[in-house]
Amino acid sequence: MLFLVMGYFDADKMNEKSDLEIDQIMATCERHLQELYASEKVLMDMGLEASVKQLKRESQQISITDGSATESKEVMGSAFVIEALDMEDALRIASIHPTTQVPEAEALGWRLEIRPIHYYRERE
Repeated sequence: MLFLVMGYFDADKMNEKSDLEIDQIMATCERHLQELYASEKVLMDMGLEASVKQLKRESQQISITDGSATESKEVMGSAFVIEALDMEDALRIASIHPTTQVPEAEALGWRLEIRPIHYYRERE
């Protein structure tokens, strides 16, 4: 089975940190990411920019707005696709990610959300 894992963080808490502090925290993430990749279960990994555009059909037209549909301090910062036997296995694999391994993650509001993928089409 395939699973989409989305990583979130608290933007306000991250913005309180200096660039140097963020760089130091991110440096501690590297060994956990290498362990995650070594599992050979990560099919795709993406870091996401904070900027968001929203498309929505309203009154027979498509509207485009800046920002997320929901107001939140929480921002999606990453997404990755993993292959796992079932949700329990997906949880085991995702738990290798720095979100659950780096001590600073808790104070910065890092969390993961895991969803089964029901449809997947590879590029031809």
